[in-house]
Amino acid sequence: MIGDAPIDGLYAGSNGHYYTDWEVTRNLRRGTWRRCIRQREPDRRLVETTEGGLLMLTAIEPTSLPTWVEIRVAGDAARVVDTRYPSLETRR
Repeated sequence: MIGDAPIDGLYAGSNGHYYTDWEVTRNLRRGTWRRCIRQREPDRRLVETTEGGLLMLTAIEPTSLPTWVEIRVAGDAARVVDTRYPSLETRR
């Protein structure tokens, strides 16, 4: 866990977005992403999106997040929010 938040990991996506472990797991369970390859050291995952594209997810430290990234926690769900765009607060 990161700090007091229920976050087991953070990932930088090759698409320029950031994801919590909860978001990665949710996308895989929903079928939004499909597992392709996982490397454990360093922790990287390659997933296929529903559009057929490939997305590389690389584990990062919380201190590596840009200043415009905020982690919002509701219950056991932890989401990355891009605060540069207030009208597009969360990715669903």
